Amino acid sequence: MQLTPPRRGRIAQALGLLTANLLAATCAQAQALSPAADAPPDAAAPRVGVNDDTQSDVGLTRLNAAVLFYSESGGRVKATEPVVSVTVNGSSGAVLTGRFTVDTLTGATPNGAAPWTGPQTFTTPAHAPGTTATVTGSSGGSTLVTIPGTGTVARQYVTPANTLPVDAGFRDLRTAVDLGYATPVWDGGRLSFGGSASTERDYRSYSGNAGLSQDFNQHNTTASISAEFEYDRSNPFFGTPTPFTVMSADAKGPARTKTVTSAVLGVTQVVNRYWLAQLNYTVGESNGYQTDPYRVLSVVDSVTGAPSQYLYENRPGSRLRQSVYFGNKVAWGPTVTDASVRFYHDSWGVNSVTAELSERVPVVSWLYVEPLARYYSQTAANFFRDYLIAGQPLPAFASSDSRLGKFQAQTYGLKVGIPITGHSEFDIPSSEVYFQVQDYKQTGSAQPGGVVPGLAHENFFSGVQAVSVFAGWTMAFY
Repeated sequence: MQLTPPRRGRIAQALGLLTANLLAATCAQAQALSPAADAPPDAAAPRVGVNDDTQSDVGLTRLNAAVLFYSESGGRVKATEPVVSVTVNGSSGAVLTGRFTVDTLTGATPNGAAPWTGPQTFTTPAHAPGTTATVTGSSGGSTLVTIPGTGTVARQYVTPANTLPVDAGFRDLRTAVDLGYATPVWDGGRLSFGGSASTERDYRSYSGNAGLSQDFNQHNTTASISAEFEYDRSNPFFGTPTPFTVMSADAKGPARTKTVTSAVLGVTQVVNRYWLAQLNYTVGESNGYQTDPYRVLSVVDSVTGAPSQYLYENRPGSRLRQSVYFGNKVAWGPTVTDASVRFYHDSWGVNSVTAELSERVPVVSWLYVEPLARYYSQTAANFFRDYLIAGQPLPAFASSDSRLGKFQAQTYGLKVGIPITGHSEFDIPSSEVYFQVQDYKQTGSAQPGGVVPGLAHENFFSGVQAVSVFAGWTMAFY
């Protein structure tokens, strides 16, 4: 049996944002701007900021196939994600969409413990209760051992001195299906609904959504409202740990669930023949299990910084998210500028701002380029801790997850598209290949304020540096 601890965090969800949105961006030639989805405030994979509303493409069918390659520096997460989608526009104006995604992930992720001047050993369950593990040597940086006096088989891994502890050698596979349908219901009115399901080794997610939009002002103004309900189930093979218990090889508790309810209110306005603008307000509330079952915190000595224990983290059971998104598409002759800004706030104390700018530039009739730049900044959650101090009372909630800490991120990318053939009457490429490369980098402080003396020279920042390469093909036909 190969040691394959599940990945930490919802990495695949972030990657899915890139593939889904980039497919949408490539499929449609004249789109509205996307709503700001109720997603994490920042994802390692970029968000393109367009949707796949193709109601103007009556009778047109679009097929897409693409693959994403994603790699984090330092031997961390690597992913490969193929995706296929189809959009069928009926003669009545109805639109049916479907997308199927598979992603595989390997690599290493921080486990939440603080660095220290000496090596650190971590012990976790090796296999599900009632099963056996046959490997006795190292695998993926881990070793199977038997806990003395118990007969319990555990997985152990050691991190070197003066390095941020990471859990290496994990693999995971996720599959996801998304379906949607939209249809006119009256003059200027449009009803849409859909659903999605995804599954991976330790996680299940199911969601359904419905929306209604109405055109006004000679179809120059569109008001929309949509709602979504999501049900998630977290089920690590060793169970879900009790918050603030000591990291161990013991079996944990039962699977835990979470629900998310969200709504989006939006207005899209054709300002003039060259400028399309959209303003969205998103609100969402999640309730249930929102703790990362794999992440721990170090309990350290107040002077030397030596770790005495590693405790499983604990996060609040509810979270209210709000965001405001303002996006613009402006045509400057043959070029199109896409500029947007998003402000985010949640009840955990995270505030963020995202600014994005891209420019689609036709080079020749069979080639266009689209450079992109994005800036992101967020504050830390009010319960974010780099470590806990031995002898002090435990807080109600605490997490060392860097995604909940204070950081900034910059993304730079370039997309190249090659339209192969087209329908001159509608100016729609019947076939196109496209490539995109993006470089993503998080920056932040290496040292928390008031760090204990023994850890004064350690680097606590576990920010991501990643490169993603995306290649795809799309075909449109009547």
